[in-house]
Amino acid sequence: MVYIVGIPLLAFMALIQSTMLSHFRFLAGRPDLILLVVIGWGLAGRTNESLVFAFFGGLFLDFFSVLPFGTNAIALVIVAFLVSLYQGRIWEANILIPLGITLVGSLVYHSIILLVLFLSGRQVDLTFALGRVILPSTFLNVVLAIPVSQALSWLVKRLYPAEVDLV
Repeated sequence: MVYIVGIPLLAFMALIQSTMLSHFRFLAGRPDLILLVVIGWGLAGRTNESLVFAFFGGLFLDFFSVLPFGTNAIALVIVAFLVSLYQGRIWEANILIPLGITLVGSLVYHSIILLVLFLSGRQVDLTFALGRVILPSTFLNVVLAIPVSQALSWLVKRLYPAEVDLV
């Protein structure tokens, strides 16, 4: 059921990210909505769904991107896999850990995209890419990590209530 609703919602969010969020820039960076949803869903303990959402969300982003097709999908799946290593036990441990995971996930995501650009033969100014795109985007992602992760954690609790044994 979650895929029937989640995948079309990811298509809509990719459209929002590619159109509206492109106007909310900090230097040349912008928030990565799909990345935040993938990380937040994984942190909420739904790692298998997070991997599926990463793949489809990445494909939807690839439709709106000038990058080689599949770049966003691969980068998001790798980030979702890294998040899945924590198995959803993060919110009980420390509120700073999701910020760290978003920081690392955002840097990994943008590094993979940068690597693909290099491998495809495109000229990239590393100073501009790092200082004006990657770091500002990472900053925006970290700022938005707590509200997005909290909202997704709340949604997971509503969609998948804890089972109670009546013994």
